[in-house]
Order: sequence, then C-alpha cells, then structure tokens
Amino acid sequence: MSARRGGEGARARGGEGARVRGGAASRASTKPGQRAPRKAQRPARATRAPKSDPRTRGPVTGVTHIAIATPNADALAATLMAALGARRGEEEMLDGGELRVLFVHLGPLTLELLEPRSVHHTVTRFLGRRGPGLHHVCLEVSGIEGVLERCRAAGIQPIDETPRAGAHGARVAFLHPKNLGGVLLELCERPPVPPRGRR
Repeated sequence: MSARRGGEGARARGGEGARVRGGAASRASTKPGQRAPRKAQRPARATRAPKSDPRTRGPVTGVTHIAIATPNADALAATLMAALGARRGEEEMLDGGELRVLFVHLGPLTLELLEPRSVHHTVTRFLGRRGPGLHHVCLEVSGIEGVLERCRAAGIQPIDETPRAGAHGARVAFLHPKNLGGVLLELCERPPVPPRGRR
C-alpha cells in the first residue's frame, strides 16, 4: 500500500514538475528584449446617456432655427443652395417692414436669414458693428411666460420683458447675451395647432 502511494506521489510530483518546466520553457522561448504577448482585451462598452426624468425635464423642446445677419439674403440663400443643397423656404416682413426674414432649410436644420430694410433696425446696427454672421439661436419652448420668469430667477436678463409677435404667428422673447456666454438666445412658442377639420 505505501509503495503504491509513494509511486502515485512521485508521478504527481513529476507531473507538477513537468508543468512548471513547461511553463518556464515557454517563458524562456521569448527572446531577450521582447515582451510577452498580451491577452486580447475586450472592447469597452459604450456608455449610455442617462434617461431624463420627466419630473425634472426643462421647457426647451428643440432648436427652431439659427439666425444669420446678412445685407443680402437672396445671395446667401443662393450660395447655400448651390454649395449644400439647401431648400429655399418662405419669407416674411417683420417689425413693421423694417426686417426681412428668409428661411432656408438644410436637412433637419433651419436657417433664418435676417436682412434689415431700415437703418434704424437693430440688425442694421449689428451689421455695422460686427459685419455679417451668426446673430442668434432660437429655442422652442412651451409656456414662454413661465420660461421668462425662470430665466429672471436664474439671473438672466430678458431683452423682451413680455413675449411679442414673431414669424409664423409664434410668440418670441430674446435673452441678453451677457448672461449666456455672449450668445443671443431667442425663446419661441409656436401657436397651438387647430384640431383637424377646423380652420
């Protein structure tokens, strides 16, 4: 009995020694100065954005348009159509005929081209100080009066204390850029959509 156990123990030790020697031999096969091959790493999983809580969701529902001040809206629209395949949209006269706005659609993005028609308009003064370029970003909101109150509470100064008429029958109000990183923001609340079958 003891002889058999001794033989089994020797074979077990011999197997362990062989495995150790084999491992040492495999490490020894790597040439000096070479790194041992690394194990393949699994690709990192993409981090998912946290879902917004409906209870803390803000009043902004989207970007309505990006406005560009220009002395010639037709020329700029033609350039955008030729270069980027833009689609020319509708146009309106605002502020008592002192401002012409021309909408240009680029895929999901809408640009509002601002062309002043009066030397007294604020866009005319903007062009005189800065030249053509980005004028403002318009955010679509729900409950514009409440949004203005919320902005005041956060220390943001409204340019328009109460909403006024904008393009497409919307109500708009501008926020002063000095509290918003130098960017002029427009709040826009679209008119309610009438039920189908009613005009």
